[in-house]
Amino acid sequence: MNTTLNNTPISQEIWLMANRDLMAKTFAELMHEERLKPIPVFQDEAGFTVFRLETGLENIEYSFRGQERMMDYWHIDKDSIVKIENEVKSQTLNVPQFFLEMQTVFDLDSNTLAKYTEELLHTLYCDALILSRGIISSKDLASSNYQTVEHQMTGHPWVIVNKSRLGFSPSDLEVYAPEAGQDIKVLWLAAHKDRSAFQALEHIDQENFYRSEIGDKLYQVFQQQLIDLGKSVQDYNLIPVHPWQWEHKLKIHFAGDIASGILIKLGGGNDFYSPQQSIRTLFNTEHPEKRYLKTAVSILSTGNIRGLSPKQMRIAPSITDWVKGLIKDDEYLETKGTIFLGEEASVAYLHPQYNAITAVPYQYNEFLGALWRESAISSLKEGEEMFTMASLLYVDQNGIPLVQAFAEKAGVSIKEWITEYLDAYLTPLLHIYYTHSLCVTPHGENIMVVLKNGLPQRIVIKDFVDDIVLTPEAREKLPDHLADGLIQSSNKENVPLSILLGIFDAFFRYLSNVLHTYSNFREETFWTLVHECIKEYKNQNPHLKERYEKYDLYVPAFKRFYINSVRLKNNGYSENKAFAIPKKDGALLNPLYQIINKNSVAEV
Repeated sequence: MNTTLNNTPISQEIWLMANRDLMAKTFAELMHEERLKPIPVFQDEAGFTVFRLETGLENIEYSFRGQERMMDYWHIDKDSIVKIENEVKSQTLNVPQFFLEMQTVFDLDSNTLAKYTEELLHTLYCDALILSRGIISSKDLASSNYQTVEHQMTGHPWVIVNKSRLGFSPSDLEVYAPEAGQDIKVLWLAAHKDRSAFQALEHIDQENFYRSEIGDKLYQVFQQQLIDLGKSVQDYNLIPVHPWQWEHKLKIHFAGDIASGILIKLGGGNDFYSPQQSIRTLFNTEHPEKRYLKTAVSILSTGNIRGLSPKQMRIAPSITDWVKGLIKDDEYLETKGTIFLGEEASVAYLHPQYNAITAVPYQYNEFLGALWRESAISSLKEGEEMFTMASLLYVDQNGIPLVQAFAEKAGVSIKEWITEYLDAYLTPLLHIYYTHSLCVTPHGENIMVVLKNGLPQRIVIKDFVDDIVLTPEAREKLPDHLADGLIQSSNKENVPLSILLGIFDAFFRYLSNVLHTYSNFREETFWTLVHECIKEYKNQNPHLKERYEKYDLYVPAFKRFYINSVRLKNNGYSENKAFAIPKKDGALLNPLYQIINKNSVAEV
């Protein structure tokens, strides 16, 4: 099967299929965020609720059916969605047209609606390309490898416009999108130390580091280039840049520094890299043991422009050092085999004008930088294979989940597989939270699951430096020089939102639905296994009783996260000096509370 994108036009059949898929997701997510409030009409024989959805136009409404899940989530039967215009039913769906019809209902100003429509059209285009390429069966994917699975992923499950990638052209998508499956080379620049700063773990020597990443021969070539230009080698740091960033941002924004020799283009690197789901993170396909490379790619994708913050680059290695210092003698995590991928080195470059502007929007300071994260490949044992945890939500065209295929490969039931998975994934995160007071962001793209013969063994945690949040207990342990670089958790309700939101709502909500819908594995059974996993951890660690009570995982309800709604409001695209942060409000019933109080469990 061809797993790359191509130049063939998107067919009408594929375009309509992409729209139907995205419409079902739109209904599910906006109902979850309380932005869509369809009217239940009746319940059919299969236990689905049939809804009528009114739009802002009197002559247009929609009909569809869905099954309710825990956490106020609905599985939408995409094939049931019908548009009714002037009492005439149509199977043809158009997602951007739907948002236009809902403009008054959502109270969207024209600027916000236009920009959101742009993101919708880009997302639909990418979705259609993926469908045109063809979907690998779950059985084949379960027997494939890390990068094959990575390139089959379809984006953030929660975000509706999850592949907007504003800035990429169709030709760019064929090369730089992860689903394109194309390897790329990076460009190397020399950056004067008056503008740039290199940071690394203490044991890393800068020259040896660059030699290991670039290669001795090419490193010498780059050094000679600087000498031939009359430059002092010691005055420059080396920065790898994404070829798209160079062509579309750096050549113009840094033209003055390039002209003056403060910033010098040296040439292309030798190694090939594979773009990962986050696009700006690159995996070295020639030398997998080498570090991941994270580069600035200033496109709007999944809610924010994906540059690299100089502030984060400055402290990333120090945070790695601090976190690894906290856990280095932790016998429990060692027993679990949990791997933390440290961010070992970074380099950032400050633009002379943008950096001088007070409260400048964040993206203007994030054009040029790089981050190196250690690879997990060398930590894998014989017979182990690593996959992005996002893949556990994968369902093929025949309705077979990848989780089910993994279980079949392992020769175990889905119940046994989920039990092993929870032990490998959830218990280390509970331990990190309750023992070390750290809140990482453990969603699907930030975690990799290590399998052996299809069975979960342990997890790999990455990107914890960017997303780490501190409870008051962790704050007390934090060195002063890192105090301004990490997010402080106010945690007024003493609710462990990094688990309730970051795991339950952001991932288990989808995983339990996939298993319930496609594998006949009831979501109540899934959440019972989650409860049993937590209970087992607590029994093994009774000394943390006070923290279990203070940060209670069994609260009746916790706040909702309005991740799509951050754009769907007036001025939702206003320039900000910081990332757009979705609000937390309202309440979701806690599945754990429902499980231990079974009388209140809704029929599913």
